[in-house]
Amino acid sequence: MNVKTSMYAIVKETASQYPFSHALLFQNQYVDYQTLISKIESFASGLASLGIQKNDTVTMAMPNIFEAIYAFYAVNSLGAIAHLVHPLTPVNQMQRFMEKTRSKTIIIVDTFFDHYAKLLEDASITMILANPTDSLGFVKKIGYRVINRKKLKHIAWNERVLRFRQLYLEGITVAIEKEATETSIYLHSGGTSGEPKTIALSDFAVNSLASKTSYILGEDHFKDRHMLAVLPLFQGFGLCMGTHAMLSFGGVDTLMPKFDADQAIELIKKNQINYVIGVPSLFESLMSKPEIRGAHLKNIHQAFVGGDYVAMDLKHRFDKLMKEYGSKARLLEGYGLTEVVTVCAVNTLKDHLQTSVGKPLPGLEVAIVSVEDRKVLGPNEPGEIIVHGNTMMNGYLEGNDKGVFFQIGTKTWVLTGDFGFIDEEGYVHFKQRLKRIIKVSGMPVLPAEIENLIMSFPEVAEVAAIGVPDEEKGSMIRLFVVTSSLKKADLSEKIRKTIKSELSIYALPKEIVYLDSLPKTIIGKTDTRKLESMSQ
Repeated sequence: MNVKTSMYAIVKETASQYPFSHALLFQNQYVDYQTLISKIESFASGLASLGIQKNDTVTMAMPNIFEAIYAFYAVNSLGAIAHLVHPLTPVNQMQRFMEKTRSKTIIIVDTFFDHYAKLLEDASITMILANPTDSLGFVKKIGYRVINRKKLKHIAWNERVLRFRQLYLEGITVAIEKEATETSIYLHSGGTSGEPKTIALSDFAVNSLASKTSYILGEDHFKDRHMLAVLPLFQGFGLCMGTHAMLSFGGVDTLMPKFDADQAIELIKKNQINYVIGVPSLFESLMSKPEIRGAHLKNIHQAFVGGDYVAMDLKHRFDKLMKEYGSKARLLEGYGLTEVVTVCAVNTLKDHLQTSVGKPLPGLEVAIVSVEDRKVLGPNEPGEIIVHGNTMMNGYLEGNDKGVFFQIGTKTWVLTGDFGFIDEEGYVHFKQRLKRIIKVSGMPVLPAEIENLIMSFPEVAEVAAIGVPDEEKGSMIRLFVVTSSLKKADLSEKIRKTIKSELSIYALPKEIVYLDSLPKTIIGKTDTRKLESMSQ
């Protein structure tokens, strides 16, 4: 695998080897590699006709459907930058994202038109609307229109509101030459400090991680092997390991826009899911279904979990079930961060320690430095985790990389903001986050962003957000508020409505607690550790 090329070029090379092999599966319909490349290249021609050029930014806020895959690789083939965003991003935040990335084109599913119509107030914005049933049968197309008629009725098609399918143009657009180390992707994250950041990644970084697929999965042949592609493209793990990895080696991405345990079990029974990667709540949901039990579990070859704290009990229950029905799969935990695309250490079937997050991937280095003076520490000495290797980001779009990149000799490392240690056998042990990022269903939520938003309320004197364990979602937000308002129920409703509108559903607090004052540290800062101890 030539990692020093574009992601599109990698997939095109795969297609030349396996033109008639399955590449994608969605709603019981397959797309082979030859068709995949044809769709990518014809859509790239359409984007080029709109004036999209090298290093232009195209925003994509889409679930995992055929059109999301076509659009991503089409943008990549033009040397443009794919700006990948959650489809449920509030429109005000999307405006800020697009301004920051200088994006003038957005691709969404047509049922989200009303949600993002406000963007069109900017006369320079072009909106491309995809219908996920365009490639499906007549009955599904009719059903989709009937179910979503209210969401679709306000669409006014014109030169700035275009159908995805009308951009499939005849003729092949020549792929744009671009250095593989140049920025090709923007992803949003909390950064290693807990502040909102836009992470710039290269083809080289993503390809370098995808090249480790055989090592991670413990297999060399992926033709007709299916990866459950339910983690979205706007997550590094979903983008690289959930999608690009299989397409780099002739495998199949089984696309699922939103996780459905019953549907997943049916796909497992049909041998259309062989690899599962996900957050803890995904596996809890699967395990809760009696139908999961059976000989069909032999179809699962590997399962990986990450994104946040993983209960040992979940690993034990999953492993016991797999053993009972003869599957070799075990629930293996890994560790990573978007600043290095995603996973940088992982347990494998051949080499695992279930109390750890595994060993560093080949070609990547993980070390520990003291939090105080950043001195490199030895085995079993706890400190901050740092990472070095080819998967490192180019930097933050906002700049301000000084607190992230760290030099040791001639090597540049990424300071993760995470606390842990490496044992004498080389296993990485993740203990806690130094940064204040809370993962809700695997999605990063930034307490500082919530606090800044709610502090804009005149009736709020103090506010603090912390994460509390949640059996289903891994963690949820608990919000502590100091207010002079006597109408706390009304204030709670206002808080939830504002957070949902301005941030995301993942940032919604599970509970709002009203206090007379917030506890403080000796230097006067809010003592979040004390709030966390109060919540235990």
